[in-house]
Amino acid sequence: MSRQYRVGIIGCGRVAGMHFKGWNELKNVDVVAVADINEDALKRFSKQYGVVNTYTDYKDMIAKEDLDIVSICTWPSSHAEITINAARLGVKGILCEKPMCLSLAEADAMIKACEVNNVKLAIGHQHRFDPQNVLARDLIKKGIIGKPHMIVCRTRDGLLNNGTHYIDLMRYWLGDPETKWVIGQVERKTDRFERGTPIEDLCMGLICFEGDVRGIIEIDLPEDSSPRDPIVYGSNGIMIVTRNSLLVLNDKERGWQKLEAPPQKDTEFSELIDWIEGRKEHRSSAYQARYTMEIMMAIYESARTYSLIKMPLKTKDNPLFMMIKSGQLPIVKPGRYDIRLPKSMWDKLKMPWE
Repeated sequence: MSRQYRVGIIGCGRVAGMHFKGWNELKNVDVVAVADINEDALKRFSKQYGVVNTYTDYKDMIAKEDLDIVSICTWPSSHAEITINAARLGVKGILCEKPMCLSLAEADAMIKACEVNNVKLAIGHQHRFDPQNVLARDLIKKGIIGKPHMIVCRTRDGLLNNGTHYIDLMRYWLGDPETKWVIGQVERKTDRFERGTPIEDLCMGLICFEGDVRGIIEIDLPEDSSPRDPIVYGSNGIMIVTRNSLLVLNDKERGWQKLEAPPQKDTEFSELIDWIEGRKEHRSSAYQARYTMEIMMAIYESARTYSLIKMPLKTKDNPLFMMIKSGQLPIVKPGRYDIRLPKSMWDKLKMPWE
């Protein structure tokens, strides 16, 4: 039987509530404490979820509560620092929200700190656990649409924000292949942010995975009549991945097949326990998430250097930040704004290098 695990949650925003519910479903886990620099947020969370032990300093929480696991539910700009400190403070596992961080250098530092301290680090690409995505991966492997040739995904609100999920899913559906090269373009004519992080206005990337499978990712491009659900094209058919099922067209059946996916037993929370106890590596481990980070940074680097980027990516800093700082992406419509934060917080926004 598994031991009882003590969990602390860092950050008290909306996603923290989802983490609390996920951990609370496991019988061998107790969420014993929560931390946030905002005392009002702490009080709201404590009252809503009944977590009595609250801290404004997450390091104090980890030390005083003898935690086994922490969920990091803060803004992306703090993910690397908190992960590295938590690993050094002796937790056994970390579940960090997406995006993993803001640069490849940060991703590598997070992984190194966790390896040195024997900590299991998973990243919140929770859609790898959605039944339809698990089924899509299985059926593509079995050849339901022949050899996959291309995947097209469309989303909005920034590459690092929502794009990270779709790039990660491309890899997951294909069996987590290596990446051969990336070419991309971005536009940033407004001073746009997402949870305090500078993001682009528009973005598009073309990814070549091993086996020469192409992945196309569109972020915030103008709407058209094309379906927004991801589409996988193969040598013998087409698969559309919807929120709850799969639509498949091939030569085995007449017309479109609608395939319902069976429920999944494992979650991103239970699988972290499994990994800590040595049963299997988390499907959203930091090792997999680093590939997603590398692809996103390569899209930015392609835009920065006007070239195709062969992997592995050598640039460790965030190329989007480099372009903004150097003036390569001049602002046409001045005025910083954040797509998530209220106006009252806009004047507090700072660039990562400020």
